[in-house]
Amino acid sequence: MKGQPRIYVSPQVKRGEKAYKCRYFRYLKESLEPYYDVLDPKDKPCLTQSTALLAHSFCADVYLLSFLENIGWHRMAWAQHIVVLLALWIIRARRKKIVFIYHNIVPHKGENRITRSITARLFKDADLVIAHSAAAAEVARTRTAPEKVIMAQHPVVRRRAKWEYSSTEYDIFIWGDILPYKGVAEFLESGVASDKRVLILGQCSDPSIIRRIEAHTGYGVVFENRRPSFDEVAWHSGRCKYVLFPYLPGSVSGSGLLMDTIAMGGTPVGPDTGAFKDLSELGICIVYDSYEELRKILHEDHRIDTKAVEAFVQDNSWPAFAATIEGHLA
Repeated sequence: MKGQPRIYVSPQVKRGEKAYKCRYFRYLKESLEPYYDVLDPKDKPCLTQSTALLAHSFCADVYLLSFLENIGWHRMAWAQHIVVLLALWIIRARRKKIVFIYHNIVPHKGENRITRSITARLFKDADLVIAHSAAAAEVARTRTAPEKVIMAQHPVVRRRAKWEYSSTEYDIFIWGDILPYKGVAEFLESGVASDKRVLILGQCSDPSIIRRIEAHTGYGVVFENRRPSFDEVAWHSGRCKYVLFPYLPGSVSGSGLLMDTIAMGGTPVGPDTGAFKDLSELGICIVYDSYEELRKILHEDHRIDTKAVEAFVQDNSWPAFAATIEGHLA
């Protein structure tokens, strides 16, 4: 709305077939509209995240920055690094506010000189640092002024209909893009679910991971290398016994897929770290700290607290998240 403080959200939302990956930023922009004049609401095509930030460095009053450190793994990383530092210098010279949303303790692709440089600069320049897990918030407070850091759960989209678990469906459902840190191949190779029916729906572009997963198909394991629709994910989340996140330790903090699973009525199981640990303490996620413990969980009948789920979804909506941001910047 015109006349309100102007806010710029980075990165921009990608449209088209892959749009579901970027729902976080679409919902974030929409939820901020009651408080701010959101710049670039239609997400015009841009060359890179860094050049888009530089183009808006003279325009906004508040900057919400996410995943800037990831450019350390993008094309022309050193050039983009310089552009990012220039944009941040301009924003600070204009005395505008910066909010750093600290999604991952370590980038999923790992660290290098550029990722470390940008992360350090964001901690230094930010007026507010938001972490989506208690573990990430604890790390952030060691890297910047503790009073600048808040922990806010990853917002949850409205709850979807729940289908009851059926013994004719799969026992374990794994979904989302399959990347190395998600540990899908390692889970299958561990043998902890060798007597369970496993459905894996997710796109993978790594040939070595594809080969490792396909080596276990045909023995109660079905792997479809594609991006499922959210309606399909909702169906399987409610009908399969467990929705499993076999993530490897190290970089896991918040998880949008975990929040989507909860909103869809699934029973999530994940590593005892980050948001998974936080939600387990609320009774709405089941966690494990070893494959042996995971084996035990998968062979038992666990249920999450449905009343706690309802309360969590209500308390951690996107409007509530936007109100938290506005309240800390007011």
